[in-house]
Amino acid sequence: MAVVSVGEAVLSAFLRVVFNRVASSDILDYLKRRKLIDRLVQKLKIELMSADAVLIDAEEKQITNPAVKEWLDELKDAVYVADDLLDEIAYEALRCKLEAESTSKHYLAPRLTTSCPEKCGVFGRDIDKEAIFKLWQSDDASSSDGICVVPIVGMGGIGKTTLAQLLYNDTIVNESFDLKAWVKNYFKDAYKKFEIPCEAKGLRTFLGGEWWHENDNIGKMIDELLHSFKCLRVLSLSGISELPVFVGKLKHLRYLDIRYTGIKHLPNSLCSLYNLQTLILSWCITELPINMGKLVNLRHLDNTGTKLKEMPPQIGKLKNLKKLPLFFVGKHGGSSIRELVELRHLSGKLSISNLENVHCTKDATEVMLKDKRDLSELVLKWKDGHDNEDLEKSRNVLEQLCPHENLNSLTIKNYKGTSFPNWLGDSSFSNMVSIVLRNCKYCFSLPPLGQLPLLKKLKIVSFHGVFAVDHEFYGNGSSTIEPPFRSLEYLSFVDMPEWQQWVIFEGGVFSCLLELQIIDCCKLSKCLPNHLPSLTKLVIRGCKQLVASLPKAPALHELECDGKIQLASDHYYPSLESLKIEGGSDSLWSLPLEFFPKLKSIQMHKCENLESLSTSEGSHPSLTSLTYLGIWKCPNFVSFPNGGLCAPNLTEIEVSECKKLKSLPEGMHTLLPSLVTLRLELCPELESFPEGGLPSNLKTLKIEYCNKVISRRMEWGLQGLHSLKELNIWSNCKEVESFPEEALLPPTLTTFEILDFPNLKSLNGKGFQHLTSLQSLTIGICKKLQCLPVEGLSHLYF
Repeated sequence: MAVVSVGEAVLSAFLRVVFNRVASSDILDYLKRRKLIDRLVQKLKIELMSADAVLIDAEEKQITNPAVKEWLDELKDAVYVADDLLDEIAYEALRCKLEAESTSKHYLAPRLTTSCPEKCGVFGRDIDKEAIFKLWQSDDASSSDGICVVPIVGMGGIGKTTLAQLLYNDTIVNESFDLKAWVKNYFKDAYKKFEIPCEAKGLRTFLGGEWWHENDNIGKMIDELLHSFKCLRVLSLSGISELPVFVGKLKHLRYLDIRYTGIKHLPNSLCSLYNLQTLILSWCITELPINMGKLVNLRHLDNTGTKLKEMPPQIGKLKNLKKLPLFFVGKHGGSSIRELVELRHLSGKLSISNLENVHCTKDATEVMLKDKRDLSELVLKWKDGHDNEDLEKSRNVLEQLCPHENLNSLTIKNYKGTSFPNWLGDSSFSNMVSIVLRNCKYCFSLPPLGQLPLLKKLKIVSFHGVFAVDHEFYGNGSSTIEPPFRSLEYLSFVDMPEWQQWVIFEGGVFSCLLELQIIDCCKLSKCLPNHLPSLTKLVIRGCKQLVASLPKAPALHELECDGKIQLASDHYYPSLESLKIEGGSDSLWSLPLEFFPKLKSIQMHKCENLESLSTSEGSHPSLTSLTYLGIWKCPNFVSFPNGGLCAPNLTEIEVSECKKLKSLPEGMHTLLPSLVTLRLELCPELESFPEGGLPSNLKTLKIEYCNKVISRRMEWGLQGLHSLKELNIWSNCKEVESFPEEALLPPTLTTFEILDFPNLKSLNGKGFQHLTSLQSLTIGICKKLQCLPVEGLSHLYF
């Protein structure tokens, strides 16, 4: 079997496409209107069919016959030219149906640059410099009425420009001429970068990459460049702030990408691109051209992240449009929501904003969102702050915007109605995966969402009128026997200031829930789900009145809670890795560490009744996963577990404002071998470091206003900590007049900070003389300090 090359197979297929285009009704009608007789058109068809037949045979012979190979190459060029010609004919045929926009041409202005020579040395040009100086100073030059021109000629790269720069900046020139100016044709130099692509008159794809930004005036050059690329199908631009008017002359263009540019407005000539199929405008423009409706072949209009306020009129004429992420309803003369009626092929995401501008419910009805079966994500937004909005009208509008049952994701923002329409939560939406309801301040109840079989994410934010989450929320009115929220994985309640009661459904509710958030629900007083077998993250924050026991959650990895949440003594959390408690219940006087064998991080904040971290009598669990321990503002905290804290991988401890704490964990030097950071702040009763001292790998030590510890500083044993790099000491000890004592600090110290010693008068030079690694010394709020020592600090730079 003969081998047929892929390139020639594609050529054969391409030739058939050209044949089909010739036979299209639009082109035939156009040729007839131009009085081109049918006989010529028929002859062209026959020629194309003959070429296709010959091509099939030639593809098999080209491997051994060079002449056939050359003929195929010429045919390939001819086919591309024919395709361009037919594309122009199709464009003109379409233009005859639509009004063409006039375009204007922009010309480039040269940019200013420097006359400074390169900083590197220049050798061997002294004779040339002297010769040019003599020409300038000659009698002929000085007596000339015109301008004396001394040309410097030669091939590129021999240093003509460098020589001119040396002359321009020479002291003789500066003394001899009152005025001078450097002139250079930079446009020519910049344009040279594009000489090769500009010669490619048939170029079909142009992608402006990172190199595009190397020239500051590329935005001005692009107009001239596009004149050479009239056959472009694909154009991607970056680093420009204005799209040239000439872009409207690119009749063949199918794809235009200007995302993330500085372009705010598009030229009206863009609306002459009748063949354009994809237009990517994300994160740049603020306004669309008024004649966008003429882009009748447009299929993808990506306006994600734009600051549009309304859509242009007649955008509904883009009947082939498949992608339109953002639609803005006009206020007065702008586009009505009815423009969406004819956009039947929309797919993916659609966000409809400014729904307060829908003045007639009938307009929303005609949109027929329920017929747009290819939409997967729908966002419905009213403008925030329109509190005088007709509440009944808002509900009627939402009622009519019922989407197709294929929808996967629904978001409703700033809705002004007091209740939701019946379609929201209907079990027929069997593909619904995500629902976000945000800032629906006037709603008195939540919609019945429990019977959506595939719902995985539910986020409810700023419902200021909801007092209770009850059985209606679970959708119990349905005849189904399936448990509610059987697929839900993420549930979040945020900013519900009037919510007081959560009625818990009895049975297997929330069996798949992975994350639960309850934030800023200040009146919620009791009841959490009892058993959440799949839960991995629980966040309860800003719920000061919530008095409840944590649910049974054996898979829990992360727990963050405040208020009066109780840790039930019969619950075990074998998978918990992160624990953050703020406030804590009255019964939380001890944190039983054996409940959390896999903890990596412990943070206890403002737990007023917390007295200790404890273990059951006789047990000494090894917290092998623990890496961080922080305890702040726990005024009654007094002790760590008896026998010490066995955490071989603990790297950081912070203890702050624990006014009754007297001692650190026992055996730190052996039980905490990985500790590298220790911060102790505002613990006035803390007396000293534990027996045996601190771990040898400690690198950072901060002691802030722990005066009893500082008074016993000679017992610290820091000189044996050969890894210690940073030491910060803040103290208002009045008895300290000289500091530091000799041999107090280790020689490895690189950073030393001393603050707020009210009676410190001098620094002990002998305490510094062995600190040969010290790089930074900070001294502050030591008002009586008079001078620095002569010895010991000579290696520091001030």
